[in-house]
Amino acid sequence: MFRSMVLAALAIALVAGLVLSAVQALHVSPIIYAAEVFEIAQPEVTAAFHDGHSHTHNDDAWAPTDGFERVGFTILSNVLSAFGFAIVLLVCMFVARDKAELTISWLNGIFWGLAGYLTFFVVPALGLSPEIPSMEAAAIEGRQSWWFLAVMATGLAIASLIFLPGITKCVALVFIAAPWIVGAPHPETTGFLHPNAQAVATLEGLQSQFIYATALANGLFWIVLGSLTGYVAKRFIKA
Repeated sequence: MFRSMVLAALAIALVAGLVLSAVQALHVSPIIYAAEVFEIAQPEVTAAFHDGHSHTHNDDAWAPTDGFERVGFTILSNVLSAFGFAIVLLVCMFVARDKAELTISWLNGIFWGLAGYLTFFVVPALGLSPEIPSMEAAAIEGRQSWWFLAVMATGLAIASLIFLPGITKCVALVFIAAPWIVGAPHPETTGFLHPNAQAVATLEGLQSQFIYATALANGLFWIVLGSLTGYVAKRFIKA
């Protein structure tokens, strides 16, 4: 069964990862490239205006070159992420089948995908909006910690609703509230510190577009991932 799950997850990840990469190439990456122009074009100005703030630049840090290398690493990252998520969904589906008598199908897989979308994107994004280059952000450690808290709390809330009996499902409310009681970290100065007002207006427009584009890309990714996982789990994995 373990071997079947791994092979199934690899096949699912390849399809879902390529779908995500295609949507990103059409709707997400162009926004990032447009925002990078403002960050790369004026490094000395950026450094001066970021004096004392948490957003830092490291010219020695490695990054893939534009073109084939950058696209290739993006696809690889998406496929590997999809593989990990597919494993998680497969485990959740089989545990829910055995413990909560939920059937496995491609249709139910869509709902599992939406649960993953809510857990890994929607709730974290409500506290920490997706960011484009040149945008001020809180310290990376704080953002990572809060993202992890939001994901774990949302996942536990969904698990509580599925597996706990009767009134005990109300414990989900505690998990839902936990990230917001702690509060997401935010920088002292929000927005963009570019010295040109027209550039700031352009970046703000790009930021709004980026939020919608990432929401669309991730939503489609999770629907494809969930439906494929449900279909493959029902048809090819015997347990």
